[in-house]
Amino acid sequence: MVSLKKWPWIVFGSVLSMVLWTFISVNTSIFTDSDGFNYFLYITSYILVIGIWGLTVVDLKISDKLYKAISVFLFALTPFFCMQIAMVLSGAAEYSFKIYFVNILFYLAVMAVILAVTRSMRYSAIIATILAYIFNMASFVVNILRGTPLIPSDFLAIGTAANVAENYTFEMRYPIIAATVIAAVVIALIAKFSFTPKFRFKNTVFAVSGAAYAVIFMLCLASIDYTDYGTDVFDQYHANNMHGTLYSFYINVRKMMLSKPDGYNEEDAAQLLAAAQPDKTEQTELIAEEDMPNIIVIMNESFSDLSVVGDFETSEDYMPFINSMTKNTVKGQLLVSPFGGYTCNTEFEFLTGLSMGLLPNGSTPYLQYFSKEYDFSLPYYLSNLGYKTLAIHPYLASGWNRTKVYDLMGFDDFISLENLDELVDESEWEYIRNYISDRTSYKAVISGLEDKDDDDRMFIFNVTMQNHGGYTYEGGEFPTVTLTDMEGHYKETEQYLSLIKESDEAFEELITYLKSYDEPTVVVMFGDHQPAIEQQFYEELYGQSISNLTSEELQKRYKVPFVIWANFDIESRSDVKTSPNYLSDLLLDTINMPKNELGNFTSQISESIPQINAMGHYDSEGIWYTNDTETNEELENYDFVEYYMLTKKGK
Repeated sequence: MVSLKKWPWIVFGSVLSMVLWTFISVNTSIFTDSDGFNYFLYITSYILVIGIWGLTVVDLKISDKLYKAISVFLFALTPFFCMQIAMVLSGAAEYSFKIYFVNILFYLAVMAVILAVTRSMRYSAIIATILAYIFNMASFVVNILRGTPLIPSDFLAIGTAANVAENYTFEMRYPIIAATVIAAVVIALIAKFSFTPKFRFKNTVFAVSGAAYAVIFMLCLASIDYTDYGTDVFDQYHANNMHGTLYSFYINVRKMMLSKPDGYNEEDAAQLLAAAQPDKTEQTELIAEEDMPNIIVIMNESFSDLSVVGDFETSEDYMPFINSMTKNTVKGQLLVSPFGGYTCNTEFEFLTGLSMGLLPNGSTPYLQYFSKEYDFSLPYYLSNLGYKTLAIHPYLASGWNRTKVYDLMGFDDFISLENLDELVDESEWEYIRNYISDRTSYKAVISGLEDKDDDDRMFIFNVTMQNHGGYTYEGGEFPTVTLTDMEGHYKETEQYLSLIKESDEAFEELITYLKSYDEPTVVVMFGDHQPAIEQQFYEELYGQSISNLTSEELQKRYKVPFVIWANFDIESRSDVKTSPNYLSDLLLDTINMPKNELGNFTSQISESIPQINAMGHYDSEGIWYTNDTETNEELENYDFVEYYMLTKKGK
């Protein structure tokens, strides 16, 4: 027998259905792809909305036995519903039946835990569905905004993400509607067809059985050799399609844990460091301590030259000043580990001399490994040489745990957005889009120089903010640089290139000032990663889909420029290829300053491994390899020393 429910349910179901119906109607563009308008998905979405209305409003009278059978059936199918939501949001599934089944067991374990707590079949199924929807939706949205799906370290960086979230523009896509409607239908079905079993010790049975399954499942997981599964946080979209979002996430959690390298011995690692130290006779040409220059290091947010990926034409040169620099200049290319985010990992490599290529994939050292003083870091070392050390970042100090990290690295002072007025009067702050401009950031650098005592030497580390994503600002001043030869129309790319032009102009103003500055000063400026702009732009430059690229071909997206300039004579060089972990060595060598014990060691490593990132390395012949410490002795030695520095040094 069919009838309508009471009026509150009719109102609720009707309002919910009208909202979903309207939402689909005003977002018809999401049903259009390269093959045209997808009428099947469009019509199916409306049918599902009608189904939600029917489940919410219609009161279907059926026999008690059939009702219970449907209830048990839906409860048993809940893990499969969760998996379907994941599949809709993760893309084309490429996994085997075995992997599919493992993911089902994951969702079943989530249900078991909830069942043990709530002792309710209804709530365990509904809550599990909601959690599956939230988790997979979060991964999908992060992929839209950043270009890569959710990874475990994102949860450690929630505060940093929240700081910049308002500057990204969300883009609606069909999988969001499909997953939302599926989740709503599943929840409505479970809510409509659910009963409470009544038998003796029901609560105890539910609690014990749920907890027992969860414990057994976790023990089984712990015994799995996760190294057999090739998840890659740098191609996490493909990894999710291969292993499922939840299982892939779990493998990444396991892999990001710092573990002792095979064959590691603390005494041997210390000996490797000692063996790399030069004789005093080899250091006769080093600069006298009293003649050491001021050192300014600028890590410029998202600064890159996209022409490294492929050729394209613009309405004007977006980097004319830096391209023109030749005198007292060293220029080249860095191979970095992050793309589109995780600035802190490039920063970590530069300031410590350690490599992300030897740490677990997906790890974030600033959030995971800093619990003691890092006396081998560059600011700590320069402080011991008599430098005053100052960090400047014109944004929130809480980002990437910098307040704690900078203290443990030996910085004397840290100027952030909260106290930037100590160096630059607030009335002089310039904003480009919603961020402090490079020009204002460099004013703070200049103030740091001018405020020091005459006898002091300064090390200033400036992390800029101007070029941070996203690139959908609607202000009238953008774009100033436009693409002139691309098939697609890439507004984000044009905005980004316009920002790089602004950075180039601001850097020219800083160099112009320092040319007349009366103390010897050296400047290093480099990018932290390439920007997360339209993927279609990158694919047009590559001439193929990102998903079809080899690991070596992908490296074009992990190359950024650097420049070293001094207001005194240094040997000029160009087309230098290195990576952030070696850049401080190159800096100190360029100005004939001594390096610490780690710097002497990494300088030796760089002779055979001149570029390294989290995916692999180039050898001295420019040949690309993955980071296999078992077949590369230099890489194995570097791994031993890196683990030694992270776990033993500075305690």
